Amino acid sequence: MIGARPPAARGRLPIAAVAAAALAAAASAAGCGHSKAAPAPPELPVPSRRATAGDRILTLAPSGAEAVLEIDLARLRGNAAVGPLVRAVTASELARPDLMAAADLLVFCSYRVGEAQAGQIVFAAGPGVERVAGARVLEPHLVAIGPPALLDQVDLVRAGAKPPLAGDRALLRVRALAMPERAEGASLRMAARLGFEARLSVARRLELDAMPAWLSLWGDVADDLAAVALLGGDGAGEARELAQAVTRVRDRLARNAATRRLGLARTVAGTQVKLSGSEVRVVLVVGPRRLGQLVADVMARLSARPEGSGQGSGPGPGPGSGSDDGNDDAAGQGAKDASGSDGGR
Repeated sequence: MIGARPPAARGRLPIAAVAAAALAAAASAAGCGHSKAAPAPPELPVPSRRATAGDRILTLAPSGAEAVLEIDLARLRGNAAVGPLVRAVTASELARPDLMAAADLLVFCSYRVGEAQAGQIVFAAGPGVERVAGARVLEPHLVAIGPPALLDQVDLVRAGAKPPLAGDRALLRVRALAMPERAEGASLRMAARLGFEARLSVARRLELDAMPAWLSLWGDVADDLAAVALLGGDGAGEARELAQAVTRVRDRLARNAATRRLGLARTVAGTQVKLSGSEVRVVLVVGPRRLGQLVADVMARLSARPEGSGQGSGPGPGPGSGSDDGNDDAAGQGAKDASGSDGGR
């Protein structure tokens, strides 16, 4: 639970015992005349997954990030199901046009989360990103945006003077976990490993009952939309609290008026929340028909907005959205990916 200190703070050995162990080790080494180096700990295994657009950015970002978010805008724009909507939104006043419209890829790396010195680097790739105000150009079609001190660390990484985030196997492992083994790519990936203070700060800011020690998120769109999230606790008891908190958020979202207007109440209510040991697995699938209706509805609201008619915020469903009249049509490829290792994308 958030209010408890990490378990590592408990069970500390008395100083006398530590000193006695050190003296015994020194005496043993003196008696042998030499000591052998301790074997290196085994390398933390990282599940093998297909490379995605953000992988290269991890070789440029400084190590030490606690959270990484990757959004492949080019993949989303090129998708037949959601491409028209993504292109419209990223070019509209709803987005930051000088960044969203120019970028094909965005990667957000967050450091010292929850601290007064927290900072973030945004890496943007795309043919027009060099024109983004305040961006530091790393190479053609690739820039970084953030505090000067963090951008200087990016330069050190590129010069080989500082380790890159790509060497953080603990974070890479978390990043890989939610992505299905046979998935062909990702539109969205996120990984976070949060310390006690970061969890406490984020939970207070978002008014949440519980925060995971780590989070892995994968999402993609084919003819349908699928998203998988894995949340880890410090033990089975904390994982139960996480599962209960996620279930409460899901149920509140399903009852939300906006969710119902979009015809997504049953889809959201059907989001799977499964507890397994110290982990919680959350799976959301929006089937092809429901996704098509959602895109049509939002597109209609966007087209109505410039006229100032107010139709974009009316209480009723938009064109093609229908009511929340039951289950979606047979789920597409995303459901196969999200259910486990079967299927590709």
